[in-house]
Amino acid sequence: MKELNKLWAKSNGETIREHTDNLLKAFEQFKRLYGGLFDEKELLAIEYAIEYHDYGKASLLFQKRVGNENALKEVENSTEILKVYAENGFEKNIPHGYLSPAFINLEQLVKTLGNELKYCVITAIYYHHNRKQNIETAPLKNIINADFFPRFGVKNSKYKKDVISDKIDEQLWIAYAVILGMLNKFDYYASDIHNKLEVEIDVKYNGKFFYEYILENFKEKGYSLRPVQQYMLDHQNENVIVTASTGIGKTESAMLWAGKQKLFYTLPLKVSINAMYHRLKSNYGYSNVTLLHSDFVSQLENEFDEEQNLLLKCDATKRLSFPITVCTIDQLFSFVYKYRGCEILLATLRYSKIIIDEIQSYEPSLVAKLIYGLKLITEVGGKFAIITATMPDILLYFIKKEKIDYSMSQKPYLDKTIRHKISYEKSDDFDYEKLKECAIDKKVLVICNTVKRACEVYEKLIDENTNLNVHLLHSKFIRKHRNMLESEIIKFAEDKNSAGIWVTTQLVEASLDIDFDILFTEMCTADSLLQRMGRCYRKRAYNSDDANVIIINNHNGYGKVYYKEIFDRSVEAIQEYDNSYFKEQQKIDYVNYVYDTKQLKGYSKQNNNHGYYNDIKKELDACKGIIPFNFTADEAKSQMRNIISYQVVPEQIYNDNLDEFDKAKEVLNYPKKYNPNEIRWARRFIEDNSISLGIYDLRTKDKCKSVFDKLDYYTLGYKYDFDENTLSGLGLTYYKDEEDNYI
Repeated sequence: MKELNKLWAKSNGETIREHTDNLLKAFEQFKRLYGGLFDEKELLAIEYAIEYHDYGKASLLFQKRVGNENALKEVENSTEILKVYAENGFEKNIPHGYLSPAFINLEQLVKTLGNELKYCVITAIYYHHNRKQNIETAPLKNIINADFFPRFGVKNSKYKKDVISDKIDEQLWIAYAVILGMLNKFDYYASDIHNKLEVEIDVKYNGKFFYEYILENFKEKGYSLRPVQQYMLDHQNENVIVTASTGIGKTESAMLWAGKQKLFYTLPLKVSINAMYHRLKSNYGYSNVTLLHSDFVSQLENEFDEEQNLLLKCDATKRLSFPITVCTIDQLFSFVYKYRGCEILLATLRYSKIIIDEIQSYEPSLVAKLIYGLKLITEVGGKFAIITATMPDILLYFIKKEKIDYSMSQKPYLDKTIRHKISYEKSDDFDYEKLKECAIDKKVLVICNTVKRACEVYEKLIDENTNLNVHLLHSKFIRKHRNMLESEIIKFAEDKNSAGIWVTTQLVEASLDIDFDILFTEMCTADSLLQRMGRCYRKRAYNSDDANVIIINNHNGYGKVYYKEIFDRSVEAIQEYDNSYFKEQQKIDYVNYVYDTKQLKGYSKQNNNHGYYNDIKKELDACKGIIPFNFTADEAKSQMRNIISYQVVPEQIYNDNLDEFDKAKEVLNYPKKYNPNEIRWARRFIEDNSISLGIYDLRTKDKCKSVFDKLDYYTLGYKYDFDENTLSGLGLTYYKDEEDNYI
């Protein structure tokens, strides 16, 4: 339509034709990379949506809104036409997506794509901006007849009946989500004024794929592929589940499996994501990698001298444009709630591969969402790999029950190195004399099930021997201090001459790559116990007669932090290995016994449908019952994390830094007055000096004071204890007043 060369898409004077052509250009670039993964009709449907998505901006009301006075002058009766908009409830603006399909030849669309894709294209254009308001057929027809018919000869309003309602089946929603998601991907890209990177950054870096860098690196060092690595390389075109010991080359295996495709590598915790990101970037010289979690901007800031370069990488990261992204699952899997706006996630996973690392670390509700998400991903055409040190039987049961196809090697890939010898004892507390004795010349790690217990153990150790090298790490330090402690524990673990004790919580189970000489731990569930063992003799053989894993069972966290049936079965089974070396195959047998589906299913049945099995089943059934468009984006993201968290600044920290907090509040309350650097500083300053407390934490919002005006930050009056010079202290010391059962 030639008029599109004169009609504006944006207030800067960019025409509808120019904007649409920018999308089509990005689409052509995309097809060169990933077009082969789509069928011809899918590509045609996406192209239809791109071509027509902004035609509704030809509306006189829209042209008035963006300031195109020439367009109004060229229409003799423009005033009368604008009155029709007002009479039908749209005096100032009308969502252009509601009008754009009027320009499509519906008969030709059906002939080209068929009825199902017709519905998807029409609905994708109609809702490509997530509008809360809607428009009935009568006013829609009035506007089209008054404006589009006399100007362009367009009088079609029948498309309104083809807009998909919320009563659609899953397969139709998936097809629609891919088309809308791809449309939005190109639209966001073409609308970004900062944009200098491609809509999809090429998987090849300096002419090579990541897996080729690995193969070259192996060849240069004279390494041959390990069996797990060869298996993953041979099964690049399949969904795979691989069980392999820590330190046997799982990360390289995953990258070999990714091959030539776009990849998302998921991990449970931000610390482990940061470490994996730097590992992938530095070990193989491949730069087209990014990371994505709630604090990713602050992680990227240290890489750039120029503001513009940081902005480019952050924008491309949020648009999911990088060929490799290391991220948390909540950044990707919120699409299971089928809210408006999630489509770009599923559409991107349509041509991507996704790695789920350490699936056993997730709570049942997240496991269920993961499994349902993998079902949708495979149905849309994406691929997944689950790589884990242990794969609980019950998780395989639910994956099979959902009829998700995958390949799995007949045997797990195990390191024959014996790394642990176990001592188990039913006891209320640790043997502090033994702890102190070990700490004279060894690196000793103590892991407790709760913050409260960790603080108590730490205080006993420093009270009994002030000369002992003891540190404490848990989640209730402000972020700045927690970062200091995490850096210090890594430095301590790597220093061959260091000796002493670190008292910690579950925080270190999967987040830090540390290797200690001996582990003292409270009894916990099998999956957590094996994760804890992974922080001791991580890559070394152990052959001493004395145990290097000392477990005490004091039932701390029983039924509160841990499921009773999982805890009980873990206790029952671990005693078989008391005073014995714990081989890698035995660890897998241990987990499979604890997470035996039949036993856990029976437990739930006997306990009024309560328990680990039923919690997965209930959440999975809830996911399958989700009706498209019922959730908002905020609701979905909150449900995905399964928590509501509050950022809390200890009052002591707040009062000691009052001037900086006042400045940060001013910047965040009135961001238009400040530049991006100042805004980032303000947000980072508050977050560096705050602690995240979840809904399950006993210090709830009603005990916090809000001194941050419109901002969602609070202060909390409990004492805060930390010395930045010695890196010592208890952190937030509420536990002396209230019981705490959470990390």
